[in-house]
Amino acid sequence: MAYIEQAVFTSAETDRFAGYQVVGNSPGLCEVDVRELAVWGPSHDSLLELGPDAVSLNFHPLPSGAYCVSRTTAGGWEYSGRGGHRVYTQCLIVPPDVLMRFANNPFALLRAAEAGGMLVVHDRVPGQLDPLLMAGGAAPVNLNLLARLAANPGAQRMAILVQTAISSVCLAVAAIPPAGQLIAGLLNCLPPELRTEFSFSTGLKFSSRRPFRLMALSADPAEQRWIAHQNNVSVLDLSGSLPADAIPIDGWARLIGRVLATGRASFLGTELSKRRFHLTAEDLPALGLQLLEELEASALRDEYGQQANDFSLFDRPRPDDQPCPDDQPCLDDRQSPNREEGTTPVYHAAHRRIGAGRDTAAAAQSTAVAPSSTLDPDAPKVLEKLEHLDEVVYEAIGGRTAALEELQQLWPQVLDELGEELVAESREQYLRYALQIWEESVEPDGVRHPSRAVQALDVLCILFDEAP
Repeated sequence: MAYIEQAVFTSAETDRFAGYQVVGNSPGLCEVDVRELAVWGPSHDSLLELGPDAVSLNFHPLPSGAYCVSRTTAGGWEYSGRGGHRVYTQCLIVPPDVLMRFANNPFALLRAAEAGGMLVVHDRVPGQLDPLLMAGGAAPVNLNLLARLAANPGAQRMAILVQTAISSVCLAVAAIPPAGQLIAGLLNCLPPELRTEFSFSTGLKFSSRRPFRLMALSADPAEQRWIAHQNNVSVLDLSGSLPADAIPIDGWARLIGRVLATGRASFLGTELSKRRFHLTAEDLPALGLQLLEELEASALRDEYGQQANDFSLFDRPRPDDQPCPDDQPCLDDRQSPNREEGTTPVYHAAHRRIGAGRDTAAAAQSTAVAPSSTLDPDAPKVLEKLEHLDEVVYEAIGGRTAALEELQQLWPQVLDELGEELVAESREQYLRYALQIWEESVEPDGVRHPSRAVQALDVLCILFDEAP
């Protein structure tokens, strides 16, 4: 756990000034960061959407080395009476080590802050705010989010988004899914070590005072044309048909497209869990090609492993369960992957499988139906349950006692409703994250943070049905 500073930028009349300003902040916030927040702060009519429900999530670096993770909303009415909603921005000032606990993912940190009741809109903002106690953490990849984006806008469009974002100074994005989902998905497709290079806004209008690297694009065609003519700004509209040449060319974008197209987001999660402290953006294409090879090799191992679970690759029965004719090999021209080059493959006649004549209909009736076989893994209710489970697990590992107590009740319910198959991938992610926390808490000469290590162990005990 760690305390973080906060500030509020909005419209108010104070002893110092009338209008948009940093109205209140916690005492630990340094003056140079306060001045920077005043420069980046959005004022009247800055939100892309109109109405009381408009919101933008934002992220950018600060001169002190910390990062501003903020939420901008329409908070009440302008005090001056000029009309329109007051634009209200709550800023969380996050040190690098705290952000790294959340895999350098501002979206994950904001979810934890919201779950902890830290995001509050004051009618009258106090001049001095309290620091906030930030607990918890997050896994490097949100598998459920990537599964949704693989379906819409699709694997190829996500790969194009990754390619364009990496190569652009500033990228404005439009698509059918909300821009916030696309930008969050984009960050999940990048190694944590590089995510802090991508400042973003999910719902603010373009302004040269706020040089975000990623931002949402308005649906207004005139505004889109105007933004496209700004210096160093690229525009990407993923909502229409893709041009014929819109194919990712570098290794990292190709890796992302392949991972999403084949449903192997868990492979990406495993690789992004590995720390690469000296990784740079220039290293991404080569790293992408390397991981592409490993992904293909992993898929090949899985294929052969699945075949071996049923019967030997070289002893396969023919579809009609009859021995092969003497003049035909039963391998259907496949060769053993382990056969030495230059040797002659050996084929065997098929062996009849035991129980081939069993009444399969009766067997099927006597077998219980697993919950996961009757549920669509992409159904909104399933994804909502898994996302809620994510939040509770990471908060429990982060030390929230209430979250640990909720997890004790929630885990058996989710397991019963969804079944082992649907939660297996999530549990694997939790295991990796808990082990990472454990390793970071233990040094060769003893335990550095015993409470964090114990919290991770308590969560693992619940997930693997062991008494804590």
